[in-house]
Amino acid sequence: MQVSVWRDEHGVEWELVQLGLDEVGGGCIIRECRNRLDAADGDVREGVEVVARFGDREDAEAFLEEEGFFRV
Repeated sequence: MQVSVWRDEHGVEWELVQLGLDEVGGGCIIRECRNRLDAADGDVREGVEVVARFGDREDAEAFLEEEGFFRV
């Protein structure tokens, strides 16, 4: 498993998680991390939320960039 952190202009962080590093089971998920904006307004949730699932890393990275996120 490999994890990279992505952040938008507001400080929201999402993680790109590559589940497998070989061809078998090599899908990716994007999950929402703890959000500084939620902490500021008191809406803190426990755990993480899966935002999207992808078959490969390139599609997941393209989605993140389209959503305004950049790799940290």
